[in-house]
Amino acid sequence: MHSARRWRYFMQPCRGGHTYGGKAMPNSIGQNVSKHSSGQHLRRTERDLGANRVRGAAPVAIIAVIVVVLIAAAAAWWFLVHNKQTAANQSTATSATSEQGTSATGAEPAAPVELTVDQIYAEARKAMADNRMVSPPGNNALEYYLKILEKRPDDSGAKDALRELFPFATAGVEDQINQDNMDEATRIMDLLAKADPSNYTLTILRSKMDAKRKQSERDLALKAQQEAAALAAAEAAKKAAETGTTAGTAESTGAASGGQSAGGTSKAPAAAKAPEVATPTPAPTPVAPQGESREVRVVSAPRPKYPPAAARNRQSGWVEVEFTVAASGEVQNAHVTASQPARVFDREAVRAVEGAKFDPKLENGQPVASTLRRRIEFNLGE
Repeated sequence: MHSARRWRYFMQPCRGGHTYGGKAMPNSIGQNVSKHSSGQHLRRTERDLGANRVRGAAPVAIIAVIVVVLIAAAAAWWFLVHNKQTAANQSTATSATSEQGTSATGAEPAAPVELTVDQIYAEARKAMADNRMVSPPGNNALEYYLKILEKRPDDSGAKDALRELFPFATAGVEDQINQDNMDEATRIMDLLAKADPSNYTLTILRSKMDAKRKQSERDLALKAQQEAAALAAAEAAKKAAETGTTAGTAESTGAASGGQSAGGTSKAPAAAKAPEVATPTPAPTPVAPQGESREVRVVSAPRPKYPPAAARNRQSGWVEVEFTVAASGEVQNAHVTASQPARVFDREAVRAVEGAKFDPKLENGQPVASTLRRRIEFNLGE
């Protein structure tokens, strides 16, 4: 009761203004108190509204996130499907293009690309480095340098290269002839004739090839004769065996008939004599030719001259020369295989070998060609 009274007293308005604690307050102070209370109430209201907005915005945000996730999933699915379709289309287009290219290639083969002179030089150098001097056909140094001369008849580099290559090529021809490979030897010789048609070595090689062909023909004829003789001997032995069997059978039959015609008192022999079968005569064994067999003999050794320039420079060295001693004893195809120092003594060494004299190799008394290799020494003290 007392507190109620105090509250009434406290809130009792006064004339001309607000009351505070039962006392009259000026209008300005009352207004200030009223504004303060109104501000607090407004702030509380705004907080309540903000909380309500937050509680209302949460479901919206969740929905928005779900929508974004669904859109991303749909985009990813579309991207994968589209890529698969694109890859399939590209694969189909590629196979169609390859089929068209294959059909076009089968219908019209592409024309071979013609090499330039520089490219042919590069191929020739590569062939030299790989030791493809004259083979295989179409991919060797000799043919590449000849192609360069076809394009540039006055090309000095190709001419010099063919001049250096000539001894190696002639050695290759000789090897093919010794192996009885005449087709390959003819091919190489035709190429050499384009490079240097007047070279005397080609004449020697042609003579050697003709001699080899004739020797091969003689060997084949001799083999045919031996086979024919063996066949004839076998036939003769067979006929002799058949003749002996027939004669023995006739003799035994005549003896039996004579015994029966004599009165029948004599008995037939218990056993007829067996016919004698003639032993076949063996075929005559061909007699191998007999004669001396030996290696090449040196009649006059090489006598090299010392190059003046090397003598002035006090140089010494050696040269290894490979050459062929023909069946006639003539030295052929002399060429340098190695030297130290290079190219200083090569020319004099080859000249010395070509001027030497030899007796050819003999096989069963028959002279045959053979290839030799000699080292020529150049020493000032000797």
